[in-house]
Amino acid sequence: MPRPSQRDRIVDAYVDHVVSEGPETVTLDAVAARAGVSKGGLLYHFGSKEALLAGMLERVRVLTEADIAAARAAAAAGTETVAHYYLRTSADDPDRDSDFFRAMVAVLKVAGTEEAAAATARASMAAWHAVLTEETGDELTGDLIAALGDGIYLRAIAGERSTPLTRDWDVTLRRLLGN
Repeated sequence: MPRPSQRDRIVDAYVDHVVSEGPETVTLDAVAARAGVSKGGLLYHFGSKEALLAGMLERVRVLTEADIAAARAAAAAGTETVAHYYLRTSADDPDRDSDFFRAMVAVLKVAGTEEAAAATARASMAAWHAVLTEETGDELTGDLIAALGDGIYLRAIAGERSTPLTRDWDVTLRRLLGN
């Protein structure tokens, strides 16, 4: 696996700082130190805190697209439906070390004060809703699956890993879909 670029290390450090210390404590100096780069090195890639936020939001967009592509690939291969993938990964992908989990937590922490972060979170949710609606052929069913997955994800973030919903995805989906 190739080493992450300096730009990626800086975004990683920004995400880590937001997740562990909170968005209100972000400074360019703190992010540079966490990334192991000089402030000048950080400024070469990101000229401001706003540019750093934009870099993180772009990462979330890319990771969302990759996650949707993985779900579609699994469905095309017949290994699981997109809905099954979405629910399963809502419970087991919130691995505190995964890039997507940490980036989404950071975006959600920043979303309360930064409209761009809130818009990125909404866009990620809307993209998933569209894919789920496409698969089910029904907007309400797609929205129900998306909302269920969002709730499972929130529970997983809080550390609740096993509930009746997560014990058997096929049973959960059958109950939800009424078949």
